[in-house]
Amino acid sequence: MICLRLPVLSLLPIIAFISVLVCFHDCYAVDARFELDPGQVVKSSKSATSYAKKRNRRVSHHGSGQSHKTAVVLQKQPADQNQPAAAFQAVTTTLETNNVPDIRQVRSFWDVVNPPKGDALQPLVFKSDNYELAVDPARYPLLKAADGGTLLLDSGGTLPPLVRTLIQGKDPSVRIVSASPADGRRFLAALLVSGGFYSVEEQPVMTFGTDPLLKVRADFKVERTAESVMRNEVILVSSSRQGFPAHLADYVKAQGFKLVEPFAERQSAPVPRRHQLVQLAPRNQYQTIDQLLEALSVPTEKNRRVQLFSAADSGIALSVVAERYFERAGRRYVVASFSGDPIAYTLFRLLETKGYRVVILEPKDTFKSIASKMLERMDLPSSYASHLLVSDPSGRYSLEMSGFLLENSSSGGGALMLTDLPLEQNVRELLTDQGYQIQNRQVGP
Repeated sequence: MICLRLPVLSLLPIIAFISVLVCFHDCYAVDARFELDPGQVVKSSKSATSYAKKRNRRVSHHGSGQSHKTAVVLQKQPADQNQPAAAFQAVTTTLETNNVPDIRQVRSFWDVVNPPKGDALQPLVFKSDNYELAVDPARYPLLKAADGGTLLLDSGGTLPPLVRTLIQGKDPSVRIVSASPADGRRFLAALLVSGGFYSVEEQPVMTFGTDPLLKVRADFKVERTAESVMRNEVILVSSSRQGFPAHLADYVKAQGFKLVEPFAERQSAPVPRRHQLVQLAPRNQYQTIDQLLEALSVPTEKNRRVQLFSAADSGIALSVVAERYFERAGRRYVVASFSGDPIAYTLFRLLETKGYRVVILEPKDTFKSIASKMLERMDLPSSYASHLLVSDPSGRYSLEMSGFLLENSSSGGGALMLTDLPLEQNVRELLTDQGYQIQNRQVGP
């Protein structure tokens, strides 16, 4: 409720410009439908839009500070600096309008991004020789800005333009936020841009690590002060009602960021485990072979003697020792080492003529090259590359990792990922929640 008191004599010049003014005794209530062109008021103040431009200062790029445990890179999406805060766009799901957040949720969120300190805000009351203006804080709530100013929430857009002009003319530190909480992203954009923070960025893309590479896309990134990065006080804000996975939030927190979801009603539920991620940890070439075949559920024999010619059939007896021998899908495979001996190469050619598929290991071969040779010979084409393992439908987060990805090769019909990279515990838990069964393959010497 807004109360505006004016002396009777002061009404005479105003009547010349105003066609409707209802009076009751010595208190005059301004109808919410009454509009007055702010240009007719001599004294003006900076608008909320100009203040937003002033606060939207350029912030230097922050890499990975010494306080962060993992290298962090910020990629800011292009944005029109002249665009009003109400026109911000983001990547998370639009809020449902049938469940509008109330002032308690808004205050709880604000206490997180701008912890309260000092005395509580007092109702807005302005007095002069010509008028007295009072704003009802129950209808128009007040929040304390990070720079000491005051935010007045006009979520219903019912504050008359004349009253807005009077308030901002008497106290320019009062910023009026007119966006409705029914549109969560738009409301948070208007609130944060007007909040007096050191930096507010729209749609930041935060990257954690290199391989695995985790990307988190929030609606806003807030730095309360210039020291927020060094103090691990950077806040990521999401307006979605679908919360982030708990293990992802834990991981982000461990890297020095706080993830705030003021309107989240539920967290992402774990999905059925259809996929497999197998971590191989070989110490030599033949451990690579053994772990790879074990991951593919293929039985193998070590140092098997393979008969090429039988004396009973041709009068010639010739056999070759295969370091590894296995069968799959009706085909026979031999794995053998080659160091340039022409005789050994001749034996490999003889094995091929007898229908064996030979995988030749050279001294220079590594996990990547050995696995590539094996999978190609087994008609399982795959290359060692960075593969997208986790992708949120709303685009809020994703996880990429290098290895060999085989579609429809898991026992559950899902994908099989083979990698020799280590995994942090939080990443393992995130993959588990997203339908991956994590296995470690280790064999003896």
